[in-house]
Amino acid sequence: MSITTANPGASGIGSYPNGLQPTPRNLTSAALALARIYELGWLPLGGYCGSDVLWHVHCLVCDDWSGPRFYSHLRRNRPAFRHPGCIAKSEHPAALAKLALRARTTCSCQITHPTTEGDVAATPAAIAEAQIQQDTDRMLAQIDRFLGACPATGARADAVTAHLLTVQNIRKKA
Repeated sequence: MSITTANPGASGIGSYPNGLQPTPRNLTSAALALARIYELGWLPLGGYCGSDVLWHVHCLVCDDWSGPRFYSHLRRNRPAFRHPGCIAKSEHPAALAKLALRARTTCSCQITHPTTEGDVAATPAAIAEAQIQQDTDRMLAQIDRFLGACPATGARADAVTAHLLTVQNIRKKA
């Protein structure tokens, strides 16, 4: 299983914030959460559901286990014990380094995911416009474009972080 084959049967809603409204804050949290769990060797098997809700994930370190985990634990790289049957803890750094080699700085997916601050900044407005027009298909397509599985998830998270800093700086000046 890989980042680009996660949740293949989701019909375009696999990355939708599961049980959460598609607000800018929830979308931002989801984008950052996806990048963090990929970095830690986990693959989501469903949409981001919030920090303290069980999220079904697949272990990329051993590629042989799937089950529920709390994102609040995963983001802090807990539990230290991943799951029964995983490779030895001493082998985790090498396995994670190997996974990191797959990461990309630009998106080469069929549907281009945002990896620049400008693209990230435009996404919430596109989602909001689709909501206002009650165009659910377009809204879900924009959400999937923003949160969908992509080897450049880390670059997307960097762009989200840069955008958040820009917004904070603008607010401080106002």
